[in-house]
Amino acid sequence: MGDKENAPPLGARGAAAPRLTRAAAKRAAAAAAAAEGPGDAKRRRVALGELPALANNAGLRAPSCPVKPSKPASRPGRHARNVAPEARGPSSAHEAERCASSPPRTADADAESNSVSNPAPRATAYADSCASSSPPRAAAAGAPADPQLCGSYASDIYTYLRSLEVEPQRRSRPDYIEAVQADVTAHMRGILVDWLVEVAEEYKLVADTLYLAISYVDRFLSVNALGRDKLQLLGVASMLIAAKYEEISPPHPEDFCYITDNTYTKEELLKMESDILKLLKFELGNPTIKTFLRRFTRSAHEDKKVANPFLFMRSILLMEFLGSYLAELSLLDYGCLRFLPSVVAASVMFVARLTIDPNANPWNMKLQKTTGYKVSELKDCIVAIRDLQLNRKFPSLTAIRDKYKQHKFKCVSTLLPPVVVPTSYFEDLAE
Repeated sequence: MGDKENAPPLGARGAAAPRLTRAAAKRAAAAAAAAEGPGDAKRRRVALGELPALANNAGLRAPSCPVKPSKPASRPGRHARNVAPEARGPSSAHEAERCASSPPRTADADAESNSVSNPAPRATAYADSCASSSPPRAAAAGAPADPQLCGSYASDIYTYLRSLEVEPQRRSRPDYIEAVQADVTAHMRGILVDWLVEVAEEYKLVADTLYLAISYVDRFLSVNALGRDKLQLLGVASMLIAAKYEEISPPHPEDFCYITDNTYTKEELLKMESDILKLLKFELGNPTIKTFLRRFTRSAHEDKKVANPFLFMRSILLMEFLGSYLAELSLLDYGCLRFLPSVVAASVMFVARLTIDPNANPWNMKLQKTTGYKVSELKDCIVAIRDLQLNRKFPSLTAIRDKYKQHKFKCVSTLLPPVVVPTSYFEDLAE
């Protein structure tokens, strides 16, 4: 009885049926699918995530002139949306217009395309050819290479930042040392800034963290009188707030207590952090010198015509490092608080270009249009930054100079501008 239960099923004549292997089952399923008619293929249910793969079905045909998708085909989205040609950019709009102007396909052409046994390679190849032809046209139309640069909104963003930097609650008083503080001097502030540069280097913080921290220090000192024994506490608390705002993994409060040689406890640090946030009313995202310097540096690169790519890249790095060096030097000078961050950034670009090429006028119409400043409006700030670069101010504060003497920054702190600047460089350009 047990033998009968385990025995294979019998055929029509009592003989054992042949055993069906997995490979044979797959071949049989493939043959059945091939024999299936077009009507059956049309009735198949398709998951939403499989929408971009519809061209692989024999009954579902790709459009005669596919428009380049806004996302790569290798990463299909969960929701398919129809996008207007104007929203797809110049190249996609051109493709849509070409498809609209082409004659409609006839029934014979449709039947011919349906009779192809494997239409997916043809549709994919045609889509690839359309996609490969789009980038040259997009480049010729002046489309930006990096969409994250937001070229269409750059001018509006810059206008907004310019309006933001002049708001009184986001600016520090240019005379708070004389008007508010009784125990803190400008030189003490310079020592604090010099030390905060070393702290940012120690913990590998981004430049925006440093600029925001010093901005918080100045805004706090513009309102509250502080003793010199609490000045370092104010500096590390401001750095903690800026790091939480800017960094992906900010240092812990214990790290800032350690960097002060445990002069202050964690409770004192957190209490100062709370006081700063209450004073600022949690308005932490004000534009800094670095915010404007990025835009101005990018604009300064566009007018350079260098045939050698290596020399071009070197000039770009030199300009960026030199601009960062001069901008950080301006943080030392309490007198630079009277200038707007955009004015300091524009003056930094003038001095950097003057240092790299003293024989050419460092200002041009493109920079004037980008920054919104004439060179005569920047003269006082340019003189102040040149004095810092020539070591005429704060010669004992060397953290920034030592930082930019490193080879990774192209030793830009060793570069010096000409002692005498031609007066023609300070004349406004003719419109």
